[in-house]
Amino acid sequence: MGTIIRSTMRLLCRNKGFWFFLVITPLLSTLVLSVKQGSLTMYESVGETEIHELDQVSDKVAYFGGKGKYVVKVYDACGSDLSEYFLNKLMESGAILVCRAKAPEMTKKDADARVETDGFNDRMGSSIYIGKDFDSEVLTGDMKDSLVVYKLSDDERSELLANEIKLVIGQIKNAGAQASASREDVVTVLTQMNQALPSKEIQVFAAADSVELTNEQREQKGLMGYAFAILTLGYVFGGIFVAHTVINERKDMVLTRIRLTNLSDTGYFAGKLAVGGIVSLALTVIMGGCTFFIDTDKLGMSRIGFIAMIFLLGLIFSTISLFIGVLLGNVMSANIAAFAVWSLSSMLAGLYFPLDSTSDAIKTLSYIMPQKWFMKGTELTMVNDNGGFLLLLVVTAAYLIITLSLGSVGIKLKKNE
Repeated sequence: MGTIIRSTMRLLCRNKGFWFFLVITPLLSTLVLSVKQGSLTMYESVGETEIHELDQVSDKVAYFGGKGKYVVKVYDACGSDLSEYFLNKLMESGAILVCRAKAPEMTKKDADARVETDGFNDRMGSSIYIGKDFDSEVLTGDMKDSLVVYKLSDDERSELLANEIKLVIGQIKNAGAQASASREDVVTVLTQMNQALPSKEIQVFAAADSVELTNEQREQKGLMGYAFAILTLGYVFGGIFVAHTVINERKDMVLTRIRLTNLSDTGYFAGKLAVGGIVSLALTVIMGGCTFFIDTDKLGMSRIGFIAMIFLLGLIFSTISLFIGVLLGNVMSANIAAFAVWSLSSMLAGLYFPLDSTSDAIKTLSYIMPQKWFMKGTELTMVNDNGGFLLLLVVTAAYLIITLSLGSVGIKLKKNE
């Protein structure tokens, strides 16, 4: 078996494609993990009463509806303390999420045009335009073009939004009257009025099967998902290149001559599996070296824990791709199958985008994918849960047992054919 391992490694080292995946995928993963924080808004979770600020009016807000809140996009041309107070009060119900784009130069006509575009290209419950004259109009109660609400969905919570707007405007008008009598600032009066109300404390609890992460940890998790996707590609094709040697040895009758040496089929494929493990280890070592160019804060976990995690992921996918290639018995078919396994598993595992709003069938299917469990292990590790690594060990053992069992049966059937 040692001769099989050495000869296979020599063949792999002569393959330029093997070196490409061995070197490029760790480098790309390192590049992804070093991306500046704040780029993955789809994974971000803002607080219960915190306005999410958009960089520009064209930014999409569809990603923020995954938590079940009524999403309202606001074009704020006023930017005053009163408009800030108005939006914060809208969110106190806990059912409304405000995404604001500050647009000092936007007019009512510009807002109408923007809503026409967002109505077709984005997804939200409603949008609100706050004009420059909002302060003066809201205090007099004569709202003209400084507060316009656009209903963009059939969600019944639009009535809740309308009621909240009426209540807040009424409160501001009352505060304005008191401020005129006492010659105080309107915002100061509003603050005093709110201090007289019962205090409210908000506590966020994670579901039984989920982990509550901070915004920074969600960002790290998103980057880790992309890194897993790229590394998985390297591990999958690493196993496929080992399968290529089996296919070519079977085609060139090398396997027949090997059998004449009294080496059993089990010993032969055990040697190939060992090569797959060596390839996974080599790719992991290169990735481990690349992590020294990344701050551990970017990983969200210890460097040793990250290296161990990707090695276990590599063992699973190198074994799966090796058996798929051997069973198909054709180099081109094996390459296509490897790419299909990589792309579908990464997408269904939620590495590219969260699956919170997908159907129950898709969510159930995602649990079949190994990367889903590794993302779960990443969450647990980020919150210092010692059960995260134990989970990954159990998952890795389960996938290896299933793959080896099904693969051995398939190889026996292939041999009989």
